[in-house]
Amino acid sequence: MNRTLRHLHVQTLITIAVTWIMLNASWQHSLVQAQENRSNQQSGLNVQIETIEGDTQSGQLQQLSGSKVEVGLSGDNALSLELTELASIQLDTIARTSPPTRVSLAGGSVIAAAVASMESESLLIRSVGQPELSVPIKTVRSVRFRAASPGTDPTWMGLIEEPQRRDRLVIRREGDSLDAIEGTILGITRESVSFDLGGNVVEAPLSKLEGVIFSNTPGDRPQKSIRVNDQWGSEWLADSVAWDSKTNALTFSLESNLSHSIPMSQVMSLQFSGGILYLSEAEVARSSASVAVNRLVGDDLASTWFGAEPMEKNVVTQFQSEHVVRIPEGYQQLVAAVRIADEVDEFTPVVVSVLLDDQVVWTKELTDREPIGFALPMENHRQVTLRTTLPETETNSDSDLGNSLGHRVEWLGARLLK
Repeated sequence: MNRTLRHLHVQTLITIAVTWIMLNASWQHSLVQAQENRSNQQSGLNVQIETIEGDTQSGQLQQLSGSKVEVGLSGDNALSLELTELASIQLDTIARTSPPTRVSLAGGSVIAAAVASMESESLLIRSVGQPELSVPIKTVRSVRFRAASPGTDPTWMGLIEEPQRRDRLVIRREGDSLDAIEGTILGITRESVSFDLGGNVVEAPLSKLEGVIFSNTPGDRPQKSIRVNDQWGSEWLADSVAWDSKTNALTFSLESNLSHSIPMSQVMSLQFSGGILYLSEAEVARSSASVAVNRLVGDDLASTWFGAEPMEKNVVTQFQSEHVVRIPEGYQQLVAAVRIADEVDEFTPVVVSVLLDDQVVWTKELTDREPIGFALPMENHRQVTLRTTLPETETNSDSDLGNSLGHRVEWLGARLLK
């Protein structure tokens, strides 16, 4: 009996000791967290800001909300600026290995996702170290399950830029070949995509897919004024941003009244002053038609009748022509897809090229109607030229007026990004 009492006494002491250790650890954790929060509030975050005039300042972020930013400088000095005066805010954040899945939204955001699942009319996006985000399917452009690669990027980018009235299931074949099948996307899980193919529902395994593309129209991309880049490779296009110093989180508004918050420790940069400029809206430096057309109707009429045509977010050019636009400062990338225009019944192969300041940086021969996409770094160039010509193996066709008038090329969603 005494032995039993001693045993119970020892168990009681052990229980008390374990409880004390747990409470002490919890108290210490709370104390450390409180100290970190106080430190964040007192010292702010180290940032470097750049104005649209090119001036830079380094300091500690004190406020970012509504329409202004405040940064503490050396001494007791502070700088307060309207967001419309800013080009960018850079933070000391390290880039991380990005998950392969990419979710593209209609507003231009591209989200690096650990998992994306679809039920009914919503897509649930889980990103590393961030709150879950549920978005309406009508705001989703595509979900790409595979990491970007040089072999598949041109075809994939061409498919997502092409306007379409039905959903597409994109299958990865051997040799980096992609096949797109039209139908209706019913659901997405970790293992498969449920796809209605003309009344027959199939469960396509993710291991066989490149991704899915939802039906869209050229008007699906409203311009956003702020771009938030995080350490996982996501690019969030937002209408407004706000930083909460207490929780150290950045909250931003997306399309369709959506908002999302991510830890400020994951933010690499914020870019302002309008992140997108479509070439259809850019200043035209020169637009020239073919020699054959010029000889027939004269330079002025040729430029008017057969020059490049802006069509919403696209640019349409004639065969054997050059369309040159000026690039404002601050733009870092040119993104587009190109194809033979739908209204062209018959055509011979043509070569499309992109020039930056008169230097060819991308070229492709179009032999069918499939769109081909590209993304090119802008560096410090000041002009973009869209050129269409014959393949080098063909004879000179300046005198072939039929070729000049019969070939129209569409540059889909051609745009400059900051």
